[in-house]
Amino acid sequence: MQILPFDYGTFQVRVVEHDGEPWFVLADLCAVLGLTTPARVADRIDQAGVCQAHISSGGQRRLVTIVSEPGMYEVVIRSDKAEAVAFRRWITAEVLPTIRKTGGYGQVQALTPEQIVAQALQITTAQVAELTAKVEQDAPKVEYVDTFVSTDDLVTVRALSNELGVKETDIRDLMVEKMFAYRKFIGERFSTTKGRLEPVYEWWPMAGKKHLFRLVPQHNAPRHHNNQLKQTLYITPAGKVEIARLFGKELA
Repeated sequence: MQILPFDYGTFQVRVVEHDGEPWFVLADLCAVLGLTTPARVADRIDQAGVCQAHISSGGQRRLVTIVSEPGMYEVVIRSDKAEAVAFRRWITAEVLPTIRKTGGYGQVQALTPEQIVAQALQITTAQVAELTAKVEQDAPKVEYVDTFVSTDDLVTVRALSNELGVKETDIRDLMVEKMFAYRKFIGERFSTTKGRLEPVYEWWPMAGKKHLFRLVPQHNAPRHHNNQLKQTLYITPAGKVEIARLFGKELA
């Protein structure tokens, strides 16, 4: 099996040919992204993009786990590490074009930015079920916090945008890029002005980022079509500090 090694800083990322397409050694991707359990990562991505292959490494024949190009994007998108975005851009801008210029793996077509976003949305959809189950499990604790814990130290995205002097849309774009939060599809409602059903979304924190945000039920607002309370995503003090740092701003 043909191996093409690429150097990313101090890391080596090996790409192998499998069925005429470039597949990535999963352990190499995980090493760059700081993921310490490649086996668990492999279990959580689409199994159509995961397989085992024998490669020559260190003078020995080794069995390794490899992932397809779509599988590679799943691995990168799942990472919370800031390096993930730069790493993905390096693969799409240098590794894949280099492979295709050499004539190897000629049947593979580069994913467009739109296709990458579409795959990211598919992955996020798969994560929503996990997040929803977690939210239901935590519902009693959330209700207690919303009832008895003060929200005076929380701010909305709009309030933080005014404080930092940046656009609200820029903060929301950053939240998506850094995998801090995502837009959850709640359902549809009929718009009298547009004369059609319109999708309804709420912003929810990603798993592992709940210390940066808090969902606050809006008890006085009209409920959703399924009688669920509307919820607004607020930013915690820790979230304010982190977002301000990423914009290179200082809080007053």
